[in-house]
Amino acid sequence: MLAFSFVLATAVAAGAEDASPPANAAAPRAEMSAGAAEAGASVSAQAAPGGPAVHGRVVITGSTGSHWGDLFLNLLTLGVYAAAVNDHIEAHHDAVEDSWGRALERGPDGAPAPGLQQRRYGAVRRDAREGFLFSFGVGGGAVRFSDPSYLRGSALNFGLRMGYGFSDRFQLFGDFSADAAFYSQSRELTNWLVTLRGQTVLIGDTLGNGLNLNLGFGLGGVTINNNGFGPDVSLGAAPAVVAGLSYDARVGRHFAVSPELYFSYHQVPNGPGFADDQLWSTGLRLNFLWYSPVY
Repeated sequence: MLAFSFVLATAVAAGAEDASPPANAAAPRAEMSAGAAEAGASVSAQAAPGGPAVHGRVVITGSTGSHWGDLFLNLLTLGVYAAAVNDHIEAHHDAVEDSWGRALERGPDGAPAPGLQQRRYGAVRRDAREGFLFSFGVGGGAVRFSDPSYLRGSALNFGLRMGYGFSDRFQLFGDFSADAAFYSQSRELTNWLVTLRGQTVLIGDTLGNGLNLNLGFGLGGVTINNNGFGPDVSLGAAPAVVAGLSYDARVGRHFAVSPELYFSYHQVPNGPGFADDQLWSTGLRLNFLWYSPVY
């Protein structure tokens, strides 16, 4: 605002000076030459109408014939000048930082490294859950199929996960799991799920221990094995939702044991003209989890 006011005042003063008639308009050019000779080392010239005013080889202002045009031109010139000055200051600041860093590296022989140098060149800290992750688990639970022929049955559960931990607060991974339920007459039902899950830490520490919640979605399907009492059936896949509540207990730098309470739900399509069935599964699984940091 100060620079803008200064430029505006300068433009108004220049316009007023151009509008007033010069006092010595009839003076001969010889007197002007003599006055210039008496000035000695000082250099000063009055610009003709429409030309720039020059003081010591530096262009101060210009005229476009309009006060608003002069104001715009002067502001543009001031902006270019300020940008050039700012670039010069930033380049000087970067040069000072580089020279200071090199001075720290050239410490005296045998002298301990300064604290600033240790902070400047210290190892980058990484979160305990950051990096590629791999997990497999086994457990047991129950499967609830809405088909009256199967009702509720106990099941074995298997799970496999691969993904990436972005930080202690968020991990993203793909999950493949299957529930194998057993019924009378040697019938078996397999509920399989392929999902994408995101996980966050609810309560935990920086060492990798904590209570986690994961949510996801994907596809789920059912395969029925009748073991000779009828044809095997593979029903179509349908959208599935999944959730899990787990606790990571670190037993090594990159390894954790993670018991998990899991839940899944999806529909089971029965084809055109038939109502779809529903399938729920829940249980407890023990996961063995590895994090592989990326350096």
